[in-house]
Amino acid sequence: MLTKTQNFIEKNIKLLLFTEVLFFAIFTYLVMNEISPVNKYDENAYLAHAETILISENYWYLGDRNRMPLFNYFLSIFYNLESSEIENYYNLKYANLGLTSFLAFLFFIKLESKFKNKFIFLNLSFLILIIPTFALIHQLLVESIFFISFSLLLVYFEQLNDNPNNKNSIKLGIVGAVVYFLKFTGLTVFLAISLFSIIFGFLNKRNYFKNYMIAFATFFTLTSPYLIENYTNFNKHIFYNVNSFYIWADSWDEIVEGVRANNDRIGWPTMDESELPSMSKYISEHNVSDIYERFLYGFKSIGVDYFNLSKLGSHISFASIATILLILYFARKEKAFSHLKPNYLDIITILSVGFILVSTAFYSYISTGFRYHLPIAIPLFLIIFLKLDKINKSSNFNNFNIIFVYLNSINLLILVNSYINLLP
Repeated sequence: MLTKTQNFIEKNIKLLLFTEVLFFAIFTYLVMNEISPVNKYDENAYLAHAETILISENYWYLGDRNRMPLFNYFLSIFYNLESSEIENYYNLKYANLGLTSFLAFLFFIKLESKFKNKFIFLNLSFLILIIPTFALIHQLLVESIFFISFSLLLVYFEQLNDNPNNKNSIKLGIVGAVVYFLKFTGLTVFLAISLFSIIFGFLNKRNYFKNYMIAFATFFTLTSPYLIENYTNFNKHIFYNVNSFYIWADSWDEIVEGVRANNDRIGWPTMDESELPSMSKYISEHNVSDIYERFLYGFKSIGVDYFNLSKLGSHISFASIATILLILYFARKEKAFSHLKPNYLDIITILSVGFILVSTAFYSYISTGFRYHLPIAIPLFLIIFLKLDKINKSSNFNNFNIIFVYLNSINLLILVNSYINLLP
């Protein structure tokens, strides 16, 4: 019976992925407005940005340097100046759900060929949909699209590393620009991993310098209008973003009364340079104990998000740890620990996860929230499930029965806990 199930999944994986995404979209459509019935907080800013784009001269408004412009332009397509705010709120959420579902399906199609065992991959796609993708899709936020795009960026880094050619370099530059235009975090990750990859290549006697110069050229060509506007309006800082100030403050009140009260979203803050939050100013005014307390507060907050059953993050921890235990069991059983050696994708994922967790912990004095560190979920799931697939392959695919029961048990427990603790 299970053999027939395995064969059916292998033969119909694309249809199953489409069906999975379709059910996700339908279910989310039915419950999203019950979970978030009215717009609030950052959602109001996205509504305002979409409206501003429509009423701006030549349809040109690249944003306030807090939220990046690409998502705003997408929303503006569906914004109706004649409709009420709540009508636009619902319509834009539906549009966001449609785009997220479409991108999720394309992302799964991109990943499918990386997996030999399609059941393992189908479980991965299920977890990606019900945890990080569903987490914030009921709100009018860029995060759901960003999570998928960010993960796709890491996949394109791996693609260039494995097959360095001009085409893959251009693709990486394009995806890097898209991710940057969704969230400022994308810029840091794109530049940092690019530099790491060049060095990593030299250490492994592979020269990627030319490939990354092509990727950089593509990236900066696509982002040049935004960067030029930064240079013109924000004191010649081409990578200007208000979070460059915010992260070095000690509280949200300090931001509100400081740079935000001095027009930081219109131009360079009208404050004395010595008063602007910066790394050098922060270090000069704080000792090691202050920094330790700030990180401790932040990591405690993150820990609650990932190990409290009433928090969605507990599902990420549970699924990851449970799958890692299964991998270790198979590795010991098959004497295949050599298959667990970290590869390039593992390394850049771990570096990205580390950066996001550390920066989120440090930012915690300004704001805390699951969405700040949720980008780690999809990349973590991906490298864990790829390792499971690799270990399973080394055993000549003899572990399907165990994998089938084990992964479905994980899925069931997650769904039960969601019903008890998370759904309205």
